[in-house]
Amino acid sequence: MKTLVTTAVVAAVAIGSFIAPTVFGKEQDTTKANPSSAEPAAARVDRLFAEWNRSDSPGCSLGISQNGVLVYQRGYGMASLELGVPITPASVLPAASISKQFTAMSILLLAKGGQLSLDDEVRKYIPEWADHGSRITIRHLLTHTSGLRDGFTLRELNAARDDVFDNDVMVKILARTRGLNFTPGTEFQYNNSAYALLASIVQRVSGQSLRAFADANIFKPLGMTHTHFHDDPSMIVPNRVSGYHRDAGGLHLASDNGRIVGNAGLQTTVGDLLLWEQNFAEVRVGDRALVTAMQTPAIPTGWSDGSSYGYGLEIAKYRGLRTVGHGGGDRGIASYVVRYPEQGFAVALLCNLDNIGLGLGVTRLTASVADIYLSDVLATPPTSSATAAPTSLTLSAEQLASKVGLYRDPSTEFVGRIFVRDGKLMASGGLDESESVELTPVSENRFVISGTPVVAEFVPAAPGRPQEVRVTGAGPKPVVSQKLDAFTPSIAELRAFRGEYTSPELEGMYMLMARDSGLVLQIPGRNDVVLQPIFPGAFAGGVVGVVKFSRDTRGAVTGFTANSPGARGLRFDRVKR
Repeated sequence: MKTLVTTAVVAAVAIGSFIAPTVFGKEQDTTKANPSSAEPAAARVDRLFAEWNRSDSPGCSLGISQNGVLVYQRGYGMASLELGVPITPASVLPAASISKQFTAMSILLLAKGGQLSLDDEVRKYIPEWADHGSRITIRHLLTHTSGLRDGFTLRELNAARDDVFDNDVMVKILARTRGLNFTPGTEFQYNNSAYALLASIVQRVSGQSLRAFADANIFKPLGMTHTHFHDDPSMIVPNRVSGYHRDAGGLHLASDNGRIVGNAGLQTTVGDLLLWEQNFAEVRVGDRALVTAMQTPAIPTGWSDGSSYGYGLEIAKYRGLRTVGHGGGDRGIASYVVRYPEQGFAVALLCNLDNIGLGLGVTRLTASVADIYLSDVLATPPTSSATAAPTSLTLSAEQLASKVGLYRDPSTEFVGRIFVRDGKLMASGGLDESESVELTPVSENRFVISGTPVVAEFVPAAPGRPQEVRVTGAGPKPVVSQKLDAFTPSIAELRAFRGEYTSPELEGMYMLMARDSGLVLQIPGRNDVVLQPIFPGAFAGGVVGVVKFSRDTRGAVTGFTANSPGARGLRFDRVKR
C-alpha cells in the first residue's frame, strides 16, 4: 500500500491534513443495530455483505474463527466480472498492508536466530546508506518512528526514474536521502517505504528474498499453502481475483503490477490468515516472547499517550475489548484482519473493491461481525459527543461561510481546505475538494465526523491571531490549524521565482515557471505540478505539498523547501546562471 489514508486498523476518516489518517488506541463505535438474536449468526453476517453479493459486483472473502476453529467462511460477489467467476473462501486476494506483520515476523525470526539485532543501525546492512544526520535502527523501521522520508513520495518527485520499480530501487532512493521528517524515535508516522526497506534487510541478512524466507519460515510451518509475497508480476496464481475501483463513471479494473514487497505484496486467503492469527495463541512460529513483543505498542519520546503500534500490528479497543490487527488498502484492494485475544475470536476480510462500504469500510464490516458473535461480552457502545449520533442542528449559510477557507498547521506546514457543498461543511486535505469528509455541527463552532471520535472546534479570530480550527480525537495531541488570508501575488512577484532548481536528495533538474496567478513545477517525464499561492513566499500543490521559498540578504530567491506528509523540509536549490 502506498497511501496513508487507506491504511488503518481503527481508522478515522481524515479531515485532510488536519488530522492523522489513523486513530490508534481509541474506543470506536461502529455498531449497527442488530436484528433479533433468534436469527442464525450466519444469516446476520450474510446480510452485512448483501449489497455486494451479486453477479455484477466485486465483493469480499470472509473468514471467522473461534479458538482456532473455523466457524464461518463465505465469498460474496465476483472475483472476476469479465469471466463471471464468483469469490469463494479459496480465492486468493492481495492483502496490502496486512503484509507488514509478516515482514516484521521475518525480521524478528532473524533476531531470534542471532543474525541481527533490532537496535542495529540500518547502515550496518545497507552500506550505501548516506549520512541522515541521526541514528536509524531496525526497531525504528518496525515501529514507524524512523523519521525517514516516504520513498514512494520521493519517487514521484524524482526526475530520473528506473524502468523497473522494485525493492532495490527503493533502497537506492532511501539511501540517497539525507534529511529526515523528524528525529528518529520522537514521533509516529506511518511509513510504507520503511517496511520495503525491512524486506531488503531480510534478503541481505538471510541470503533469501522475503518471499522465499517467509515461505520457508512462516507460511509452510503454519500450513499457509495459499500465501506468498508476490514479487514477480508475471507469476500465475491459481484462484487469484481481479481488483476493481468504482467512481462516477462506474467500475474499473485496477491492475496490480507492483514489484515492491514488505510494506505490501502479500497474496493470501482468509483461511490462511486465520491460521496465522492462531499462532499468537498457540505459538508454532517464533516463541511467546517474540509474539508478545509484536503486540506491545512502541512509545515515541514526548508522546504522553504513547502509540498503539507494535511490530506490524495495531493494538486498539472495540466496545471494551482489546483488539490486535491491521488493515490495508490500495487501488482495487481493501483488507482487514483483527483478533480479540481474550475471546479467542478472529475475523479475516479480503475485498477486491477498494472503496467498499465507503466511510470506515472494512473496519466497520469486521466490527459488525464481532457485534454478532461477541454480543454477550461487548460493552455498551460509548456515547460521547464524538461517537454518539449528533444532535440535529442547522446552521445558516452565513455561519457555514464563516468557516470556509484554507487552514495551515504551522508545526508541519500541511494545508487543508474547508468548504461548503450542498449546504454541508466539508473538509479535505490539500487544495482541492476531491477527497473530503462531512463535518456535522453540534454547535455553532463545534463539529464532529459521525462514527469517529474526531471533533473539530473553530476558534474565532482575535487581535493578533487568525481564526483557528482545533482537531482532537485523531491522535495523541490536538492539531491546531490557522486560517490563511487570501494571497494574490503580482506577475512581477511570480517571475521572481522562475528558474532551474536541483535537490541533493533527488536526481534531475526541476523548472519553475510563472503562469496565470501561480507557479508551475515541471518535472521531466511527469505532468506539471500547479502551485497555488497560499501566503507570501509560499505556494501549495500536488505531491510537493506546501512550497516555502528562501531568499538571500539582497532578496533574491535562493531555493525552496517542499513540505508534504511524506517528505517534510525537502530542499531544492536554485541553479545560478
